[in-house]
Amino acid sequence: MTQNLISDETILDEVKKAIAHTTGIDEETIEPDSSLVDDLGVLSLDFLDVNFRLEQVFGIKMARNFVLEHVEEMFGEGVAINDESEVTDTGVEVLKLRLNEAADDLEPGTPVDELPALVTPKTLAGAVRDVLNCLPEKSPAGADWKSEDGTHILCAETNEPVSLPSGDEVVQSWLSRVQEERGLFSS
Repeated sequence: MTQNLISDETILDEVKKAIAHTTGIDEETIEPDSSLVDDLGVLSLDFLDVNFRLEQVFGIKMARNFVLEHVEEMFGEGVAINDESEVTDTGVEVLKLRLNEAADDLEPGTPVDELPALVTPKTLAGAVRDVLNCLPEKSPAGADWKSEDGTHILCAETNEPVSLPSGDEVVQSWLSRVQEERGLFSS
């Protein structure tokens, strides 16, 4: 279900706040399509801090593994990343589906080490939105959902926080749908 309690604008604003807090960069200078690595100088350890902050703000669990790692785990080694640690044709197709315009210029043979540069505030906001969009229609108590603080979803009757799948579970579910719809990972 697509949730409508937390707006896309709020999600993106919170992503920018998390990046600014972690890096010291002025929040106003962070553009939605800025590369966290190339444009904002975010380091690998900073990614962990940004994700932790987003988890705290939204009460969710972000993905711990990158989408191509899930492809390899679910459909076999070498499907998305070759023996030289480069992205395969299938890996490029997956990233273009998942990251949209952030992966437009990606080519097969790109070293995996270069992929973090594809992450933008917009792609992080998309990852948060994907988890939030797993909101069940009704709470376990049969009640509607609410968000009094604008970032946490609670049962309108019991005030219990929503239990959502982790970001990794969301990515795995998405990959299963891609396989079902496109047969992308069939030999």
